Amino acid sequence: MLIRSSVVRRASRLVAFGLGLLCAAHRARAQLPPSPVPLSNTEDARTLSKGTVLLRVLNAWTRIDDVYDAAADSAHHLHALGDAFTASQLGTRQFPGLGPVEAALRTLTGQPTLSLNLGQQFATADTRIVTTPISLSYGLTNRLTIGAMMPVVQTHSTVFVELNPRRFGANASVNVGPNAARLNNAAAVSALGNATSDLNAATQPLRSFVDNCKSSGSCSADAVRQANWALNNDTLFLKAVVLLYGRDSQASAFSPFGSAQQKVLDQFKALQDTVQLLLGGGFSFRTPLGANEMPALFDLQQLATAKPGIAFDSLGSPDRIGIGDIEVSALFKLLDGFSDTTGGVRLRGTLRGVLRLGTGRPPSGTVPYEIGTGTGQTSADGGAIFDVRLGRRLTATLGGQYTAYFTSSQVARLPNSDYALFPLDVPVAGTWREGDAIQLEAMPRIQLTDYFTFHGAYALRHQAASRYTSPDAAAAPPLFAASTEQRVGGGFAYSTIARYARGRSSVPLEVIFTHLETITATGGLTPKYHRDQVELRIYYRLRRGGR
Repeated sequence: MLIRSSVVRRASRLVAFGLGLLCAAHRARAQLPPSPVPLSNTEDARTLSKGTVLLRVLNAWTRIDDVYDAAADSAHHLHALGDAFTASQLGTRQFPGLGPVEAALRTLTGQPTLSLNLGQQFATADTRIVTTPISLSYGLTNRLTIGAMMPVVQTHSTVFVELNPRRFGANASVNVGPNAARLNNAAAVSALGNATSDLNAATQPLRSFVDNCKSSGSCSADAVRQANWALNNDTLFLKAVVLLYGRDSQASAFSPFGSAQQKVLDQFKALQDTVQLLLGGGFSFRTPLGANEMPALFDLQQLATAKPGIAFDSLGSPDRIGIGDIEVSALFKLLDGFSDTTGGVRLRGTLRGVLRLGTGRPPSGTVPYEIGTGTGQTSADGGAIFDVRLGRRLTATLGGQYTAYFTSSQVARLPNSDYALFPLDVPVAGTWREGDAIQLEAMPRIQLTDYFTFHGAYALRHQAASRYTSPDAAAAPPLFAASTEQRVGGGFAYSTIARYARGRSSVPLEVIFTHLETITATGGLTPKYHRDQVELRIYYRLRRGGR
C-alpha cells in the first residue's frame, strides 16, 4: 500500500484543497475509467510458416498512481489518483442527498446560507492490473496466420480514506456530527422527546392567539408580526428537530455540532422569549442534544453505503479477477522483402485484423476506484504492420490500427462527467459504449548478437469519448472528452529463431521484456500508466509443407 503520510505534504494539500473549493466546478477530480488499458502489441510483421504453431504467454503488470485530469487546472494537469475522493469541506456538493439535512440545519440555526460541513476528507489510492493473456496462433499458409487469445485479468485498487484525522486536531468549521439519538444515547432520546413535546404544546395556543388577533382586531401590528413569526418557527422547528435529532430510519445520521448547536440553542431561546411575551411565562422550550464529536470514517461509510441512498458496498479496496475480452485474430502477409539476403533497405508488410468478444466485465459500480476485467463489448481492430530493415543489425517496426466498438454493456451506476467521484448520489443504471480509438506504434530494434536484441517502444493513441445512456429520462448523461496520449519505453529480447533456422538451436523460442509508460496526455481523463510486460513465445512445426 502506497500511503503519503508526510505531515508537510498533508498540510500543503489542506491549503490546496481550500483554494480548490473556489473553482471546484472547473476542477472536479476524476477517478479511473472502467476498463483496463489495452496491451501494447509488441508484435512485428512476421507470419507463421505453414503448419507452425505459436504459443504466446504474456504477463503484464500495470500500475496507476496518477491521472492526467481533463478538468484540472493547466498548471497541475497531473494529479494523484486519491485526489478524486478528497475534499476540504465535505457537504452537499459531494453528497447531494444531504440537501434536506442542510435545509433543516439552516432553519434551526437561523442562517439561510449556512453550508453543512462534515469536515475534511482525505484519500490515497493506487491501482494495480495484472494481465495474463494466453495465445495460440497457427499458420494456415505461409501468408495467412490465425490465432486466438484469452486474457486472465486481475485488478486491485488500494484505497485509504480518512475523515477528520486526529493528527490535524479539531476543525472549527465542522457543524454536524453523529446523531446521538440514532445511536440510542439515552440522554439524546430523552432530550428529543422533551423538545418535540414543548414545540407541539405551543402550536395550538399560538394558532389561537393569531386567530383571535385577526377576529378581534385588538392586537398591535407588532404583536401580530411576532405571533406569526413564532407560529411559523414553531412549526418549522418541529419538522427540523425530527429530521436532525430524530431516532427513526428517516432521521438524519448527523445532527448539529459545535457552533451550529450553539446557534440552535440561541434560536430556541429567542422563540421561547417571544412565546412567553405573547402567551405568558407558562411556556418553555427544552432543547435537543447535539452531536458529541466530529464525524469519523465510520460515519462516512454509513453515509456511502446507505440503502436507499448511495448504496456503495464499501469504501474499501476493490479486487476483481476474471476472463477479459477474448480475441480472435488473423494476419495476412502483403509482401516480404526480408527474404532477399542482399544489403540495403528491406520491407515486410502484414495486414492484421482482430475480433474482440465482450467476455470481460466492466466494474459493478458498488466500490470507488473499481476496475473491470474488460469492456464487455464486441469490438474489432483493423490495421497494418510494417518491418523495415535498415541494415544487418538495425530494424524497425511501424504499425497502425483502428478499433471500433459495436455493442454496449450494462452498468449499474452511470459515472459523473469526466469520471469524477463527486457528487455521490443514488445510482442510476444505464449503458456504456467505449469510444473508437486509433493507435500508431513504432519499435526500433538493434540486434547485438543472434540471441540478444534491444528495442525502443513508442505509441500514440487517440480515443474518442465514451458514451453513456440511461432509460431514466430525468438522468442527464455524463459528458466526456476525447483523449490523446503518448507512451514511451524500451526493453530487450532473447531469441533462438535465427540459430534454429540454421540448425544451431533445438528449440525456437523468444523471451521479450518491455517497459512502457505514459508521458503526455491531453483532452479527456487519461491514467498515467507504468507497465512492465514479459512475453514467452514458443514455436512448434506440426507439419511440413509449401505454400
